[in-house]
Amino acid sequence: MHKNSTQGFIPRRSALASLAALACLGSAAFDATAQAYPSKPVQIVVAATPGGGTDAIGRVLGDVLAAALKQPFVVQNKAGASGTIASEMVARAPADGYTLMVLQNGHTTNPATFKKLPYDTFTDFTPIATLGRSPLVLVSSSVTNVKTFKDLTDAGKKTPDSLSFGSAETSTRLATEMLAGATSLPMVSVSYKGTGPAMTDLAGGHVNYSVTTIASTLAMKGSGKFNYVAVLSPQRTPFLPEVPTLAEQGFPNIEAGGWWGVVGPARMPKAVVQQLNTAIQAALNTPEVKKRLAALSIEPWSVSPEEFDKFIHKDVDLNIRLAKKAGIEPE
Repeated sequence: MHKNSTQGFIPRRSALASLAALACLGSAAFDATAQAYPSKPVQIVVAATPGGGTDAIGRVLGDVLAAALKQPFVVQNKAGASGTIASEMVARAPADGYTLMVLQNGHTTNPATFKKLPYDTFTDFTPIATLGRSPLVLVSSSVTNVKTFKDLTDAGKKTPDSLSFGSAETSTRLATEMLAGATSLPMVSVSYKGTGPAMTDLAGGHVNYSVTTIASTLAMKGSGKFNYVAVLSPQRTPFLPEVPTLAEQGFPNIEAGGWWGVVGPARMPKAVVQQLNTAIQAALNTPEVKKRLAALSIEPWSVSPEEFDKFIHKDVDLNIRLAKKAGIEPE
């Protein structure tokens, strides 16, 4: 005889209700995890020595995020090897949002100048947010008496071994090579671990020129130890309106600029990425942060994580083409 019994079974409606309850619990747990971030201090790795423009950007970011997210965001300087030491450190860190990195455009020029990197530029990082942009400038030590680009080319033709360029980043080295290619002059890059030491040697006449960020020149602006020769942008920058562009001085096809952004290790939680991006974008729109960036001669630049990722891919491709055109062999 067939016995109809529900003992040991869960009715279908009850099972669905239980699944729904579990889903809600899972969602609540996920939301709680996202809301709990950050629950301890966060490290911001900066691939630069203290005192340069990238270091200053990192400290602005640290202040912004600490105020918005109510936890300390502590800057750690890790200079050297064109930023690859810092990048490898971040790439190998846990993807929990507690290790971030301030990038600058050396990150997308390194693939053009290194045969092998200790990380993958595309897959080992999570793009979080962009911070700002600024054109590069060409400056000369006052010992050279070079004040225009014509002065520089004349000096180079007269004394070819005088064209020593202090270069702290891969991107500025590439820009220097672009100048060399355009003028057919032997411009020699002298590598430094940071823009601070490079500018110190420029002011002391140990190197004669540098292509660098505007921010890195501010500490010595007005000191009389160097001259602004040209801005490497299509139009003059409002931060140095008196300085002519290279285009105005007869070289219209040379353009180079710096940019800054924030990444973390690959596979960071999307909720944490979005939380950081939202906080950073909100801060970039505030008068206080705009003022602090303007003091560094940097224009705020704000895009989504997805747009930042696309930009990184495009910039790497562009820099590889430029490096090949300039004859730079990866080392």
